[in-house]
Amino acid sequence: MHHTHTHKRIPSREHHDWNIVERIAIVDNQEPLVAVPNESRLKQEPIYFKNQVPHAINLCAARASVIEKLREATTQLPEHLGIVVLDAWRSREVQQALQDQIGDVIKQTYPHLSADEQKAMLKQFVAPVGPDFVSPHLTGGSVDVTLFDLNTGAYLDMGSDFDEPTDKSFTTAYENQPEHVAHANRRTLYHAMLSVGFTNITSEWWHYDYGNQLWAHYSGRDYAVYGAAEQL
Repeated sequence: MHHTHTHKRIPSREHHDWNIVERIAIVDNQEPLVAVPNESRLKQEPIYFKNQVPHAINLCAARASVIEKLREATTQLPEHLGIVVLDAWRSREVQQALQDQIGDVIKQTYPHLSADEQKAMLKQFVAPVGPDFVSPHLTGGSVDVTLFDLNTGAYLDMGSDFDEPTDKSFTTAYENQPEHVAHANRRTLYHAMLSVGFTNITSEWWHYDYGNQLWAHYSGRDYAVYGAAEQL
C-alpha cells in the first residue's frame, strides 16, 4: 500500500509561458496512438463526446508509452482506487470548439474582467489554437484524468469540476485545507502520476503530460519526443 503519498505536499510551481513552451524542440519518436483500455483499474470515459462537443470522438487514445505509464500509475494507488481517462488525444477542431465553449463560460462568469483579462484566463485553462501551434493534447501525450472507486465506480471528489475555469482547479488549491476530501485525493493522484514520469500543469489538477513540449518544459528536458499526431 502506498498511503505515504497523501502526506506529501504538492509543490507550488510557476504557471508556464506558452511562448517559451512552443519553442522547445520536438524529435517525434513516431509512437502510435493507442486506445485507452477498459481494465479493472484503468478506464476511459470520453467526456467531450458525451457532452456533445463538436468534432469529439467516442474514444480516448494516447501514445503507447502514455498508456503503459497510466497502467504503472494505477499500481501506485491505494488498492481500492483506479484511474479514469476523460480525454487524451484531441484534434485541432475539438481544441477550437473547447476554446469557444470555455471562453463563453469565462465571459459569463467574469463579466467584470476586461477582454484582455478574459483572454489571459482562457490561456490558463485551454491551450491556444493556431495553424503551427502543437497543443499538448494534439500530441497524444496529454491525459485528463481523475480517480474512481473500484467498489462503487464513483469518481472521487476532487474539489472542482473537470474543466472548471476557477481558482479551485489549480492543483494546489486545497493544499492548505487538509479537512477537505480533495486535499488527500489530489495528492494521491498527483504523486501516483509523477512517480511514473508524468508532469502536471499548475492550473488543472486533472491534466498530466508525458513526452510533449509541456512535459519537456516541466521536467527540464531539452526536447519533446511527441509532436502533433494528426489522426487516429
